[in-house]
Amino acid sequence: MLISFAVTNYACFKERQELTLAPPRKTDDDEFSFHTGVRRVPRLHRAAALYGANASGKSRLIRALAFVDSFVIGSSARRQTGEPIPHEPFRFDANTRSRPTTFEISFVEAGSVYEYGFAVDGERVHEEWLLQWPAGGRQRVLLDREYDPATGEESWSFGDSVRGEKRAWQASTRQDTLLVSTAAQLNSEVFTPVVEWFQQRLRVVTAGGLPPAVTIEMIDGDERATERVLRMLRDADIAASSVRTRKETVRVADLLPPDFLKDTDAGRRTVPLWAADLGHRPEGCTETYFLDLDEESEGTQRLFALAGPWLDVLDNDLVVVVDELDASMHPHLTAAVVRRINSAPLDRESRCAQLVATLHDTSPMKSALDRDQIWLVDKDPATEASSLTPASDFKPRRRESLDRGYLGGRYGGVPVIAEYG
Repeated sequence: MLISFAVTNYACFKERQELTLAPPRKTDDDEFSFHTGVRRVPRLHRAAALYGANASGKSRLIRALAFVDSFVIGSSARRQTGEPIPHEPFRFDANTRSRPTTFEISFVEAGSVYEYGFAVDGERVHEEWLLQWPAGGRQRVLLDREYDPATGEESWSFGDSVRGEKRAWQASTRQDTLLVSTAAQLNSEVFTPVVEWFQQRLRVVTAGGLPPAVTIEMIDGDERATERVLRMLRDADIAASSVRTRKETVRVADLLPPDFLKDTDAGRRTVPLWAADLGHRPEGCTETYFLDLDEESEGTQRLFALAGPWLDVLDNDLVVVVDELDASMHPHLTAAVVRRINSAPLDRESRCAQLVATLHDTSPMKSALDRDQIWLVDKDPATEASSLTPASDFKPRRRESLDRGYLGGRYGGVPVIAEYG
């Protein structure tokens, strides 16, 4: 369960900006949030929607979370020694260009609340810390790591509750990697749950979208999964009666630009590739006609690619973060997708799947989102620094038309369009 995410000095975000899924006011029950069973954060929202003009910073926030996800999972295993850390400080201020970027995230895992953060530049980790509130217990400081640029020395501190090979973890952690990642690789019982939360609980989908192979592999040979995906398509008014999957062998030369293959032998190799055809049976026809997924509309392709991961999120109470959720989708479909995860479930009241998404389509504001779940991303024209503001700060009335207020500019986050004559 995701509680909050914050960034400081990242891309267009100069000052610290925080997105939180904790309701701003105490509520005993509502369809847009769920009970966590944790005293520190008793309820969390099922969804958070980010609205704003183009280039306001919405996608940058998603990219920041994607970076944290990949860095925590792979900083010690996948990165080569000396490989620069992707560092995107706020560049429109001389004081911030050389400063580290700070990321902070808090979440619930196995009844404990964790607050984890780190600060990096292109060469090294400057800070790393981890706090824990175990079920029914007080705060524990599990890790406090800090680099002093003046002396070139790094200080390490572990909490009293941390058991294990601390010296080995410390010695194995390079300056450009996270101790949490290294310790998890060395089977630390304390730090492994943190890395596993990113591996198993968080799904981040950037603007490039998802490949359909995820859904295809999920339904291959599974009739129940296939029917659930087809039902999701049919509920969106996509007339697909069946789907067939296949695994093709494709030459690398057919996937890469010719210039890339000039001096390599990659073009002679082959790779397996999942593919699918959607079956259509028009009314009155006895025969099913199949179209390759690539021949379907962009909206159909996107929904099909999203269907498998979406069902996985709902079934396993995961956190899914999607950039441009509404791309190539009809407004009614966008609202239905949001409502599917954001309304109180009829099948299982304990469901705690969560969605964080960037949107331009305002149709979910009408019925699929609560006012406390809407966030506005705006950019200061003078400094070009972006800010993140919950719509609740504008104190909209309970029955107020949120989409009309947003498009009318009441909450900010809309572009200022010049008139040309």
